[in-house]
Amino acid sequence: MKINWKHFAGSIFALLGFSGCENIGLGLAMYGQPSADYKLIGDVKGPDGKPIEGIRGVLAPLENDPYYNDTLYTDSKGHFEKEVLKHSWPDDLKQAKLILEDVDGPERGSFKTKTLTRSDLKVEQTRQGSGVWDYGAFTVSADVTLEKDE
Repeated sequence: MKINWKHFAGSIFALLGFSGCENIGLGLAMYGQPSADYKLIGDVKGPDGKPIEGIRGVLAPLENDPYYNDTLYTDSKGHFEKEVLKHSWPDDLKQAKLILEDVDGPERGSFKTKTLTRSDLKVEQTRQGSGVWDYGAFTVSADVTLEKDE
């Protein structure tokens, strides 16, 4: 019996998971989604310069996309700081809005809602990414003065 080595080798390679060689040298196949880490930090004060506690902030990096919103609250010093979700693209911040609103009622005074756009936010890269899928880390900061709501 004569063995056809081509068919025999092909069968062995198929069992081992090799399907062909036509893609050799075309690059690494990667799965997942590019992302970057973000930290949101800032301070909220009233028109008198005093810190305001209990202000809710919502970072909305993408227009009309509630799935990536992050919520935070100011502490007794009017300070907020939060590691926010990983977002797909650093360019998401070009559309970013930070919405600050008084949600505790008149307890600590009433303040008008303020929406900050990308031009109001300071974005600083704090860690370089690997250049493949990791775009690095960014700090997004804002110091805000809210107006009294009469």
